[in-house]
Amino acid sequence: MKKVLFLLFTFFAFVNGSAQDSLEIKRVALFAPLHLDTLFDIKGQYKMEKKVPPFVKTGLEFYQGAMMAVDSIDKEGYTMEVTVYDTRKKGFSIFSLADNGGLDGTGLILGAVSGKEYLDLATIAKEKKIPFVSVSYPNDGGIIGNPWVVVANSKLNTHLQNIYNYVLRNLGTAKLTLLSRQGNADKRITDVFKSLNSSPSGQVLNIQPGSLTANINNADIEKLLDKDRDNVLICASLDDNFAKRVINAATALSQSYKITLIGMPTWESFIDPEKTETRNLALVYPSTLYNPGSGENGWAKRFTTAYGKATYTRPSELAFHSFELTYIFMRLLQQYDRDLMSHISDKQHYLITDFDFRPIRGKSNDIDYYENKRVYMLKLENGKLEKDN
Repeated sequence: MKKVLFLLFTFFAFVNGSAQDSLEIKRVALFAPLHLDTLFDIKGQYKMEKKVPPFVKTGLEFYQGAMMAVDSIDKEGYTMEVTVYDTRKKGFSIFSLADNGGLDGTGLILGAVSGKEYLDLATIAKEKKIPFVSVSYPNDGGIIGNPWVVVANSKLNTHLQNIYNYVLRNLGTAKLTLLSRQGNADKRITDVFKSLNSSPSGQVLNIQPGSLTANINNADIEKLLDKDRDNVLICASLDDNFAKRVINAATALSQSYKITLIGMPTWESFIDPEKTETRNLALVYPSTLYNPGSGENGWAKRFTTAYGKATYTRPSELAFHSFELTYIFMRLLQQYDRDLMSHISDKQHYLITDFDFRPIRGKSNDIDYYENKRVYMLKLENGKLEKDN
């Protein structure tokens, strides 16, 4: 607990580099919802007893991963100035910070922000020509003509495109069923699949709809299966409770039917490969991170160990990406300075994720933003998680 509180108290890091580096200190700004005014009283006493509330999770995971990257940069001998801003601080305004010169001279912005805070940083990035890496928000926010924004957490449509491509390449001859809840909540996802599957001559794949209620049971799923064929169930819903019911039903039925269950990127948050019992079920879902484990990647093992010592928890996908993206873009800033965006595709500093940053262009062919298009299709089968693309 003391280590977690220490992290929350730390706001500013100055990374000392060697004398041979450029005399101009490169500045980096990190933005995260740390909620410090909520967690601590006016005397600096922690108000939550021994608990770390769930609403702090995103900010804390981003912060810890980023600061571990800063520490690595420090050990490599580079000179940078890193400032962390709590976006939930009372009275804090991103625009006020920028208007008062708080971001002048900043060469890089990284943030675990969403909604208005994301849009504010995107606007400032464009005005001041500062690269802004959106680490966690899987959305472009509708911005256009902003080549300074990098959406690192692939958007939902990118995940859906990868799911469809995976089915088309590997499972097209199976009995395909698109599972969704009745009502409009899942309609956006089912509409995307229908669009991807359409062609001038009709449907490319024979994907049948499987409209279900939220409180499904095994019988609801079983009536959609064929004992004489391979069955592919695509869970087209972002509702975790619905997804868990589908997983439980498909797992039970996999003793009698051959089933491949394909899920959404949100499944990453609740599926533990070491604990999830899938029996004969093949479970597939998309992710922007593939951690091969300590057997294949020494850095992943070292990071997991160091993160555990600092927080007493296992690192999440956000923590991994926070380290990776902070490290990669700080190294690019150190190497290329104001020409960083011209080298956004350079891979020499990559660790475990094979990011694929591509320009997304609008109708005028101008760059609206950059998005990471690398999505891994992860397959959990017989207790083993592997990438399948």
